[in-house]
Amino acid sequence: MASALGALDLDIIRCLQDDARSSVVRIAGRLRVPESTVRHRLNRLVKGGVLEFATLTNPLHMGYQVWVLVDIQTELRRTRAVAEKVAEAPEVYWVGITTGTHDLHVGAVFRSNEELLDFVTGRLSKIPGIVRTSTSSILELIKRSYTIRLPDPPAGKPRGRRHGALRRGPSSREAVDVQLAQPVRPKARRRVRATGRDL
Repeated sequence: MASALGALDLDIIRCLQDDARSSVVRIAGRLRVPESTVRHRLNRLVKGGVLEFATLTNPLHMGYQVWVLVDIQTELRRTRAVAEKVAEAPEVYWVGITTGTHDLHVGAVFRSNEELLDFVTGRLSKIPGIVRTSTSSILELIKRSYTIRLPDPPAGKPRGRRHGALRRGPSSREAVDVQLAQPVRPKARRRVRATGRDL
């Protein structure tokens, strides 16, 4: 899907990175394209797995006093099966199969050390294929961002006349968050709709 992303797709994603609550109307106004075009592109990006919408929270502020990262070493032939079993636990919000000294990287939250102890020595110990675990606690959240640098627009595919490009500063290629251009002022005889359904 990434190879099929066009310049307009990337600019829509940049708008959402700047403000994930931006409505279709607002994005269309910034990019000077029809609302139907933005809505169609967004639906395609979501269906293709390029975009996901979620609410991020800080567990330490929601009653979960124990926030841990668990590295799990497994029997190689059972790595995927172990990952799928661990992912079933309601306390677990992240499971990734990794390279390195461990095979799985797991994120989980608990209300107390007793709950963590039960999870590690009880439920994890009963999953076939787990060889060893290493648990680290998060004491303070300094940074957590899912905004990544976007690829450059495909070469040889210029923007259409109705698509207003987002201005980029000289250091935008090195920056993770891209600054958007100011909304274009409408012409004197043109009226711009100010309402619309939020995403």
